Amino acid sequence: MFNFDQFSSQDLLFFLIILVFAITILIVVRRLLKVSFPYFFVGLIGLITGLAVGSLIASPLAKLPGNYGRWFPMIVDIFVTVSILDLFLAQAKPIDNLLRNLPSLKDKDKNHHSDNIIMDTSVLIDGRIDKIAHSGFILGKIIVPNFVLAELQNIADSTDSVRRTKGRMGLDILEGLQYNNRVKIEIVDELTSNREPVDAKIIKLAKMFNAKILTIDYNLNKIAKIQKIEVLNINELAESIKSVLIPGEEITVKVIQEGKEPNQGIGYMPDGTMIIVENGYKLLGKELSCEVVRIFQTVAGKMIFVEPKKKSTQKR
Repeated sequence: MFNFDQFSSQDLLFFLIILVFAITILIVVRRLLKVSFPYFFVGLIGLITGLAVGSLIASPLAKLPGNYGRWFPMIVDIFVTVSILDLFLAQAKPIDNLLRNLPSLKDKDKNHHSDNIIMDTSVLIDGRIDKIAHSGFILGKIIVPNFVLAELQNIADSTDSVRRTKGRMGLDILEGLQYNNRVKIEIVDELTSNREPVDAKIIKLAKMFNAKILTIDYNLNKIAKIQKIEVLNINELAESIKSVLIPGEEITVKVIQEGKEPNQGIGYMPDGTMIIVENGYKLLGKELSCEVVRIFQTVAGKMIFVEPKKKSTQKR
């Protein structure tokens, strides 16, 4: 350390003013660059290190004759301190990224609240969630934001009778879920801006809680997947549990309407899958024993083509 006895109180005050001024300029520059809060800790260590190293380097310079021994150590000490501080701040970002990418921290962040499920309005007015929840297939806590309740109430107050009925059914289903012992459900306060669209709010909450989104909304489903958010789509669930048929298999079909093509009849499986009965136009209202001839997969779902067996038993 250089000899402070050679300095007067004015010299020491001048030194402190230069040091504070240099640090203030550095802080302002870093603020303009939007330095994150963790940089403070690295900067503090850099400041302490810089003061120590600067004093050690400046100490021998105090032996210089005249004013050189008075001012030169002070200037060197300040510049060394600020340089080391800036060096530490420059390394703060790589250190922060390294800590964030540690496997233990990543796994902890990934698993945090991973059992949460954000439910949107479309699921409640659809109605199928009630039976799914009672069957025990909902493995996690359902989170219902207040803005979903508000949207559901608006639907229930609609002048359109169909929308009003669906809205009221959704409110009844939500009330029933709260008394279902197999489901954990929580109503959360609105944590987003009222000016944001509902889908944007749901995406934001899903990220905040690291939660999945339960929906049947096609657009929300796509937007969430683009943003790497896991989606539980009831339509996809319903499609995945439909009966699997293969060509040559025998099934019983009731023809209930005419097909688009001549001589075709239309029937449906219990899960809603459409069945096209070849030569079934004249057999409307009858149950037929049919054989599966081919299966088409379309965007809307599967279409199964069958032909009546020659010796099928027909029932009215």
